[in-house]
Amino acid sequence: MESEYDFEKLAQEIVQDRLRDLPNPAAAAGEIALKIAVPAVTSTRLRQDPRLTVIATCRGVMRGMLLLDQNLGETAVSLLTQMAAISQEADLDPADCMTWTMEGIAPICLMADAQKRDAVVAAIEEHFMGAGEVFRNLLDSAPRA
Repeated sequence: MESEYDFEKLAQEIVQDRLRDLPNPAAAAGEIALKIAVPAVTSTRLRQDPRLTVIATCRGVMRGMLLLDQNLGETAVSLLTQMAAISQEADLDPADCMTWTMEGIAPICLMADAQKRDAVVAAIEEHFMGAGEVFRNLLDSAPRA
Protein backbone atom coordinates (compact mmCIF):
# COMPACT_ATOMS: atom_id res chain seq x y z
CA MET A 1 0.00 0.00 0.00
CA GLU A 2 2.59 2.51 -1.13
CA SER A 3 1.37 6.03 -1.69
CA GLU A 4 2.89 8.31 -4.30
CA TYR A 5 3.03 11.18 -1.79
CA ASP A 6 4.78 10.70 1.55
CA PHE A 7 2.09 12.09 3.83
CA GLU A 8 3.06 9.55 6.48
CA LYS A 9 6.56 10.96 6.85
CA LEU A 10 5.25 14.54 6.76
CA ALA A 11 2.69 13.83 9.50
CA GLN A 12 5.24 12.03 11.66
CA GLU A 13 7.77 14.86 11.37
CA ILE A 14 5.19 17.54 12.18
CA VAL A 15 3.99 15.60 15.23
CA GLN A 16 7.52 15.04 16.51
CA ASP A 17 8.50 18.65 15.88
CA ARG A 18 5.43 20.42 17.27
CA LEU A 19 3.84 18.20 19.92
CA ARG A 20 6.73 17.23 22.13
CA ASP A 21 6.01 19.74 24.91
CA LEU A 22 2.31 20.54 24.48
CA PRO A 23 -0.06 20.05 27.44
CA ASN A 24 -2.58 18.04 25.35
CA PRO A 25 -0.65 16.46 22.47
CA ALA A 26 -3.40 13.97 21.56
CA ALA A 27 -5.91 16.71 20.75
CA ALA A 28 -3.28 18.57 18.77
CA ALA A 29 -2.46 15.36 16.87
CA GLY A 30 -6.02 15.16 15.58
CA GLU A 31 -5.85 18.78 14.47
CA ILE A 32 -2.61 18.09 12.61
CA ALA A 33 -4.28 15.19 10.80
CA LEU A 34 -7.11 17.51 9.77
CA LYS A 35 -4.70 20.18 8.53
CA ILE A 36 -2.74 17.63 6.49
CA ALA A 37 -5.50 15.33 5.23
CA VAL A 38 -7.97 17.85 3.82
CA PRO A 39 -5.57 19.71 1.52
CA ALA A 40 -3.73 16.47 0.75
CA VAL A 41 -6.89 14.65 -0.35
CA THR A 42 -8.24 17.59 -2.32
CA SER A 43 -4.97 18.26 -4.12
CA THR A 44 -4.09 14.64 -4.95
CA ARG A 45 -7.56 13.10 -5.39
CA LEU A 46 -7.15 12.63 -9.16
CA ARG A 47 -3.72 11.03 -8.84
CA GLN A 48 -4.00 9.10 -5.59
CA ASP A 49 -6.85 7.26 -3.91
CA PRO A 50 -8.04 9.37 -0.93
CA ARG A 51 -7.99 6.17 1.14
CA LEU A 52 -4.19 5.98 0.81
CA THR A 53 -3.83 9.63 1.79
CA VAL A 54 -5.97 9.31 4.94
CA ILE A 55 -4.30 6.04 5.99
CA ALA A 56 -0.81 7.47 5.51
CA THR A 57 -1.63 10.67 7.39
CA CYS A 58 -3.07 8.77 10.36
CA ARG A 59 -0.22 6.26 10.37
CA GLY A 60 2.30 9.11 10.44
CA VAL A 61 0.53 10.90 13.27
CA MET A 62 0.34 7.69 15.31
CA ARG A 63 3.97 6.79 14.62
CA GLY A 64 5.06 10.25 15.77
CA MET A 65 3.02 9.90 18.94
CA LEU A 66 4.43 6.42 19.58
CA LEU A 67 7.97 7.76 19.19
CA LEU A 68 7.14 10.59 21.61
CA ASP A 69 5.72 7.96 24.02
CA GLN A 70 2.33 9.70 24.12
CA ASN A 71 -1.08 8.22 24.88
CA LEU A 72 -2.05 6.21 21.80
CA GLY A 73 -5.64 5.65 22.94
CA GLU A 74 -6.31 9.37 23.28
CA THR A 75 -4.56 9.97 19.96
CA ALA A 76 -6.70 7.36 18.19
CA VAL A 77 -9.87 8.96 19.58
CA SER A 78 -8.64 12.41 18.53
CA LEU A 79 -7.96 11.17 14.99
CA LEU A 80 -11.33 9.46 14.72
CA THR A 81 -13.10 12.52 16.09
CA GLN A 82 -11.59 14.65 13.30
CA MET A 83 -12.93 12.34 10.59
CA ALA A 84 -16.33 14.06 10.50
CA ALA A 85 -14.65 17.35 9.61
CA ILE A 86 -12.20 15.72 7.21
CA SER A 87 -14.94 13.82 5.39
CA GLN A 88 -17.10 16.94 5.10
CA GLU A 89 -14.31 19.27 3.98
CA ALA A 90 -12.79 16.75 1.55
CA ASP A 91 -16.15 15.43 0.29
CA LEU A 92 -15.59 11.86 1.50
CA ASP A 93 -17.85 9.28 3.10
CA PRO A 94 -17.59 9.58 6.92
CA ALA A 95 -17.77 5.81 7.47
CA ASP A 96 -14.98 5.25 4.95
CA CYS A 97 -12.85 7.88 6.69
CA MET A 98 -13.35 6.18 10.06
CA THR A 99 -12.28 2.83 8.61
CA TRP A 100 -9.30 4.33 6.80
CA THR A 101 -8.22 6.02 10.03
CA MET A 102 -8.31 2.73 11.90
CA GLU A 103 -6.38 1.11 9.03
CA GLY A 104 -3.68 3.72 9.57
CA ILE A 105 -3.68 3.34 13.34
CA ALA A 106 -3.55 -0.48 13.45
CA PRO A 107 -0.01 -1.14 12.12
CA ILE A 108 1.46 1.40 14.54
CA CYS A 109 -0.38 -0.18 17.46
CA LEU A 110 1.25 -3.49 16.54
CA MET A 111 4.58 -1.83 17.32
CA ALA A 112 3.40 -1.04 20.86
CA ASP A 113 3.06 -3.52 23.70
CA ALA A 114 -0.16 -5.45 24.32
CA GLN A 115 -1.23 -3.13 27.15
CA LYS A 116 -1.05 -0.06 24.89
CA ARG A 117 -2.86 -1.90 22.08
CA ASP A 118 -5.63 -2.92 24.47
CA ALA A 119 -5.88 0.68 25.70
CA VAL A 120 -6.39 1.86 22.11
CA VAL A 121 -9.13 -0.73 21.52
CA ALA A 122 -10.83 0.27 24.79
CA ALA A 123 -10.61 4.00 24.03
CA ILE A 124 -12.06 3.52 20.55
CA GLU A 125 -14.87 1.34 21.87
CA GLU A 126 -15.66 3.79 24.68
CA HIS A 127 -16.03 6.75 22.31
CA PHE A 128 -17.36 5.03 19.17
CA MET A 129 -19.71 2.18 20.07
CA GLY A 130 -19.01 -0.88 17.95
CA ALA A 131 -15.80 0.50 16.48
CA GLY A 132 -13.60 -1.31 19.00
CA GLU A 133 -14.48 -4.66 17.45
CA VAL A 134 -13.85 -3.31 13.94
CA PHE A 135 -10.48 -2.02 15.11
CA ARG A 136 -9.60 -5.33 16.77
CA ASN A 137 -10.29 -7.09 13.44
CA LEU A 138 -8.09 -4.55 11.64
CA LEU A 139 -5.33 -5.21 14.18
CA ASP A 140 -5.54 -8.93 13.44
CA SER A 141 -5.12 -8.33 9.71
CA ALA A 142 -2.80 -5.30 9.75
CA PRO A 143 0.61 -5.48 8.12
CA ARG A 144 3.54 -4.84 10.42
CA ALA A 145 4.67 -1.22 10.07
